[in-house]
Amino acid sequence: MHHRSSWRRAAVAFGLAAALGLASTAGTVSAAPSYPLYYVLEIPPVLTGYEMNENQEKHLIYTSLLRGTLGGLAIDAASVTVRPGASAGAGGGEFSLKTAAGAVKNGLILMTTDGRQTTLLFLGTYLGARLQFRIAGPTKDFGGSTMAAKGLADTSLAGHYEYLAAVTQAVANLTPVARAQAITQADGNLKLVAAYQGTAGTP
Repeated sequence: MHHRSSWRRAAVAFGLAAALGLASTAGTVSAAPSYPLYYVLEIPPVLTGYEMNENQEKHLIYTSLLRGTLGGLAIDAASVTVRPGASAGAGGGEFSLKTAAGAVKNGLILMTTDGRQTTLLFLGTYLGARLQFRIAGPTKDFGGSTMAAKGLADTSLAGHYEYLAAVTQAVANLTPVARAQAITQADGNLKLVAAYQGTAGTP
């Protein structure tokens, strides 16, 4: 059983509302120069539980891990929490994600479904830049099997050298070996993006 204080739930609701506003302006944002981060992610079968709101009403909650790579860097630790919304076609939650270059801040999830496919839109700030990516799977038996996805995460980074500079600064306090490994892996993102674009036919 999970318990959330009323201020925490209010903060989440406010954050989700703000994220909805961000998502609605995605067309405008995407028009600006943007450097993508290649990702390969999976969410193992979720754990189903319940939490109580301030009125002692019980609500369904899904929790799971998030595994894979982002921008060439392995995900060291990540978790996902999703709550179905009042509408059958929407919901939301939070996520955490950490690589050698640091953690995603203000990680929010927007969940939508059309009855056949459920899509999780992840929004947050990573390396000081906006981050957005998606994972989708069949709505039937949602969470009962692993959801996997690969693609290009949208960011507000201007280019590869800005990304590499941000990673280099973020890993400055790591050991020389770990630092060199992280920078080399991040530098490989450019080739990963090009390879994915060639396979998927993405411009």
